[in-house]
Amino acid sequence: MQHQALLYSLDPTITLKQLQAQADTVYDTHKYTKLHDRVATNHVWAMLRAEDDMHYKFLSIRPKVHIIYYLGNIWLLNNKLLAIVGPRKMSSYGKKVLETLFSWASDYDFVTISGMAEGVDQWCHQLSHEYHIPTIAVLGWGLGRYKKRPEAKLIDQILANGGLVISEYKLGEPASKYTFPQRNRLIAGLADLVFLPEAGEKSGSLITVDCALAMKKPVYATPNTIFSPTSAGILQYMEKGLVKPIFDLTNFLASHFTAHKTISNRPQTTIILTEQEQWFISLLSRDQWSDIQSLVQRSWADIQESISLLTMLEIKGLVSQNEPGKYVLV
Repeated sequence: MQHQALLYSLDPTITLKQLQAQADTVYDTHKYTKLHDRVATNHVWAMLRAEDDMHYKFLSIRPKVHIIYYLGNIWLLNNKLLAIVGPRKMSSYGKKVLETLFSWASDYDFVTISGMAEGVDQWCHQLSHEYHIPTIAVLGWGLGRYKKRPEAKLIDQILANGGLVISEYKLGEPASKYTFPQRNRLIAGLADLVFLPEAGEKSGSLITVDCALAMKKPVYATPNTIFSPTSAGILQYMEKGLVKPIFDLTNFLASHFTAHKTISNRPQTTIILTEQEQWFISLLSRDQWSDIQSLVQRSWADIQESISLLTMLEIKGLVSQNEPGKYVLV
């Protein structure tokens, strides 16, 4: 267990920059227990680099990712990820591009990933929900705060439909000037390719582009008129040959994604889950399968309540038993 990573999750005075400057590792049983008690209380999971349980997609990201908090289906990271990012002030052009892209997207197998900011990011998550495409939200603030934020309804919607929400910030960390640029490197690092419908000269989404290019990830964008301020930034990248233009959205999808297969855990209809049901989905997403005893041990519920919750999830088509008493996500 990395001592500084634990402190990061418990001490609000320690910044991510200070955490990244630390190299020593110390195993501390008391702090290990305290961390897991805290994340369990908030119904949140945590992965730590020093514990070797960090998903492999985080390992190549720089600056290094030491700790990740998450809610939802962590196995979505195993799919091909398309990052969709853009300005907070989205033009009618950008909105039309995304609507057109998603009208074709449900025929292909991929998961979207974006940053839950206003504008393009939230429109990406919303359209993913409407077209039954799994989506991953990377937050620029701590997961422990999400219930009090205006994005709470959209986040609940993502989780209720088999999505994933992640953050590297301690649970109570508020959004700040530096948290969003640091978050952008996670979006770029996790994605297989990045797409922007538009981006102005000062758009924060260009930080994601820079991160993606530094990590040798392909970046694509739709060109717009040279008179549009919401596209001026991305047009400059195109002019330098750093970003590839897209003129045919259907050809873009067909060139990069496999068609007509079903992504694991993709819901076919809108399914509303209670907070307790969401927690059990998170429990099951960490393992290939779980028996009832292990689920009871890792939850707050007794065996009768656990059986009742699992039965409801089976009825909703999200969970099944591969053999009696052993539960898996569908």
